[in-house]
Amino acid sequence: MKIISVTTQKGGVGKTTSAINISAALAEKGKKVLLVDLDPQGNASIGCGIDNRGTDTIVRAMQADINGNFNLNDLAITKTKKFAVLPSNIELSNLELILVSVIGREGVLKRILEPIKDQYDYIIIDTLPSLGILTVNAFTASDYVIVPILAKDYYSLQGYDALMQSVELTKRCINPNLKVLGEVITMYDGRNKNDHIISETIRTDERTNLFNTVIPLSTKAAEATRMGKTILEHDSNGKAAMAYRNLTDEILMRTEEE
Repeated sequence: MKIISVTTQKGGVGKTTSAINISAALAEKGKKVLLVDLDPQGNASIGCGIDNRGTDTIVRAMQADINGNFNLNDLAITKTKKFAVLPSNIELSNLELILVSVIGREGVLKRILEPIKDQYDYIIIDTLPSLGILTVNAFTASDYVIVPILAKDYYSLQGYDALMQSVELTKRCINPNLKVLGEVITMYDGRNKNDHIISETIRTDERTNLFNTVIPLSTKAAEATRMGKTILEHDSNGKAAMAYRNLTDEILMRTEEE
C-alpha cells in the first residue's frame, strides 16, 4: 500500500479538491482508499459531504496517542459511497499547539495509521497549507508527496524551495523513504496566454517533475465541493473529471513502478 500527502505551502491552489478527486479516481479504479483530512479547516471532510461539526474526528485518535491509550475505536473513520474518510475540524488547531511540547510529536499520525494501513491500497492525506508540525506528521507517515501548483500565479514556485527543504529534512532525519512523486498544475485556462506561459516556465524548471496531466479551471469542480460531492460524481464526463482520472493513471504508473 502507498501513503501520499497532497501538500503545498500556499492556499487556494486546488490542494483539497485534488486530494478528494484523486481519492475518488483511485476508488473508481477498484482501489481501497482512505482520505485523511489533516487540515483544521476540515474542507476535505465537508467536500465529501461529511458534517464535521458534530462528529468524532482525527483529533480523538491523535489525542489518545499523545495520552498513551490509543486503540482502534478512536479512529472515527466515515464511509462515503466509494472511499473512507478520517475527518477533521477546527479542534485540530488546538491539538497542533499541544503537539509542540509532545515527545515523538512527528510520529503521531504514523502511529495511529499503522494498525489500519494494510486495509487500504492507498491513503491520501490532505495537509494544511503550512510547513508546521501537522504537515511534518503527514510527511513522516507518507511514502510520497504530490504538490499542486497554480497555473495562474507567476510566484507559484516562490515558496517551493522551502517546501522541498522541509521534505528533505524529514527524509534525512525521520523518514528516509519519503519521495516527491511529482507536481501537478491546477486551475489551468487554455484560453489564457498567461496561464500557458507560466505553466511552461514551471514545466521547464529543473526543480520540478511535473505530471503530464494539467487540471483545468472548472466551475463544476467548485460546485461539486459545495455540494459535498466529488467531481467524478457531479460531472462525470466533464473535463475536470477526465483530468483527475488521467492524473490518477499517472500516479498509479509512478507508484507501481517503485
